[in-house]
Amino acid sequence: MQKSFIVIIGIALATVGGLYSLPKVVVNDEKKTLEQPNKETTTGSANRDKGVKEETPQVTESHTESLSKEQQTVIDNLKGVYTKASGKGKIKPAEDLINQFVKYTRYDSAAYYADEIVKIDPSENNLMKAGGLYYEAFTYALQSDKTVKMGEKAREVYQKVLDKNPNNLLAKTNMAMTYTATQTPMQGITMLREVIAKEPDYEPALFSLGILSIRSNQFGKAVDRFKQILKNNPANSKAALNLGYCLAELDRKEEATQILEKVLKNSQDPQEKAAANDILSKLH
Repeated sequence: MQKSFIVIIGIALATVGGLYSLPKVVVNDEKKTLEQPNKETTTGSANRDKGVKEETPQVTESHTESLSKEQQTVIDNLKGVYTKASGKGKIKPAEDLINQFVKYTRYDSAAYYADEIVKIDPSENNLMKAGGLYYEAFTYALQSDKTVKMGEKAREVYQKVLDKNPNNLLAKTNMAMTYTATQTPMQGITMLREVIAKEPDYEPALFSLGILSIRSNQFGKAVDRFKQILKNNPANSKAALNLGYCLAELDRKEEATQILEKVLKNSQDPQEKAAANDILSKLH
């Protein structure tokens, strides 16, 4: 089910970060440390489960396609407005640029302008927006050096958020996931455990742990995570899709079919529906 796995991970990225390119050490450490207290991490059960310049930023994009001429014209016009503005007057044109870059999936460029807004108004809300966009750029980076750079920027911004508000669990969760792609992945896993200890039903952290379990082929553990999410939020179609995938990998075909058919019925996301259909086609 490699195709389905790729689609599922792609769908999950916006929620949990660049897991599809996680270094192998993350998988191993997640097995040994995060899940070790549970008996399911023994060898037998693991095998069973496997069943820049301020006015003219030089932003390097890592994308397979360049902006079209029409798109570039839109951006150039918005940059012109931004450049002519000053002080707080830059916030609105910066927001317009952010919205357009997000529309074009240029998250690194969007993050640059979000960071510029933070320089003018370093509120928690603005910091979270900048951190979220750097996190998206980290998630979708196609080059390892870009992943590292965007991860560093995301952590820098999220740390500022946590300095203001140590109880911002989303900042801590996303920051944790950027650490899982570094040379110190356990720092991120420890942070996720701290989030769960503080709020056991916190969805972003549970989802992150579920995806990490998928990456380490611990499908039984992942099932527990996604079921916990759905117990509190039955409408979470991403959790349902991942649950269906894990059940299929465990050869629990009937349960997987029921879950995936619900995804097809309830989800409004074409990618989720396509992934669900692909998994279902492998079950019959």
